[in-house]
Amino acid sequence: MRKNIISLAAAMTLVLSAAPAWSQAEQRTVVRKTIVDNPSIGVAVYEGSPASRAKLESVLTRCGWFRMMPAAQASSAQIQIFARCQEVGGKAAIVAKVKGGGKEFDISFQEASVDLAVYAAVDEILKQLYQVPALCARKIVFVMTGQNGLKELFSCYLDGGGLERLTHNDSYSTEPSWGHQHALVYTMAKNNALSVVLMDVGKNRQRVVSKARGLNASAALSRDGRYVALAMSEDNRVDLYMLDLATNAKTRLTNDQHVESSPCWSPNGEEVCFVSDKLGVPQIYLMSASGGAARRLSVGGNECVSPDWSRVTNRLCYSKRSNTGQYVIEVMDMGKGGGAPEAVTVAAGDWEAPSWAPDGRHLVCTRRSGRSRDLYMVDTWLKAFWPITKNADFALPAWTPAR
Repeated sequence: MRKNIISLAAAMTLVLSAAPAWSQAEQRTVVRKTIVDNPSIGVAVYEGSPASRAKLESVLTRCGWFRMMPAAQASSAQIQIFARCQEVGGKAAIVAKVKGGGKEFDISFQEASVDLAVYAAVDEILKQLYQVPALCARKIVFVMTGQNGLKELFSCYLDGGGLERLTHNDSYSTEPSWGHQHALVYTMAKNNALSVVLMDVGKNRQRVVSKARGLNASAALSRDGRYVALAMSEDNRVDLYMLDLATNAKTRLTNDQHVESSPCWSPNGEEVCFVSDKLGVPQIYLMSASGGAARRLSVGGNECVSPDWSRVTNRLCYSKRSNTGQYVIEVMDMGKGGGAPEAVTVAAGDWEAPSWAPDGRHLVCTRRSGRSRDLYMVDTWLKAFWPITKNADFALPAWTPAR
């Protein structure tokens, strides 16, 4: 039986080191957790349609920070919500009082739909209770295979709602990677050529930023949106390069006979993590964003791919081939100089392509089981998981960062 706790806030310490408004890239969040279960939460009083209440309870459950109590037991929950939802003229307004976790506060949101109002309301509850960055209102971008085997980018929310098509390239659009909440890069294969495309999601604009001869792929956009780390093969060798989007200047980061790919940026933008096959199997390495010698992380000798570095908790996640041949997700605390890795998925199936959620606690990945490959959300603290989609064939998810 799982043990309860009085409040998640009492069982963890969340420390924010604020940076000036003009230097958001320097903000740090350090989370130290000792929890054994999530605090219980219940909707004690609700005025509104049954559908809107069901949506609120579903998102409170799926955000992964609470243990949802049924309506009959809501008054005994450690955190209680007293809410009203009005739907007028195609819009929805949610007003609520939240009590528990040593706090009492009011929230109020009006959005274009019940779903958007609920996402905003739950994000505010998380912010007030635990200073968690926006989670529910940040979409997950992923690759969907369509007609004739072509691939396009789509997005959805953490509960699978709000499905939206982002690209219409009639090609192979894949490998999405966010720099900040308004821009991402991805790889496009079209007309027998590979190129890296920069997309302004808010303004629905995009442009090709790298289309050199050979390989242009596996790109990662820096947090300030100025630099792209990517894999190129200008001299028939696959190496990492740094592209300055402001000047179009290109810097070579690696120069050897091995294949480097899958770069991701450290939270402060000073280092790049990437995958190399120097040892005969893909392993994870670190190097300065300005170049220089690379060092291998101590993650074991099995294949390790698809690293992603949390800006919130300074932890690295990646997919690793286990001794049984299946892929699992491991997490490493980079604040400890690359401490001992910890497996966070223990169920059957191939767990691949992890991407950190904006809260630094959860991640999204794919789980291949049978003929399906679905999106899953994983709680890296409690090692719990739940599906976002069912019986789908999705790949390479990337969760929009908080900022």
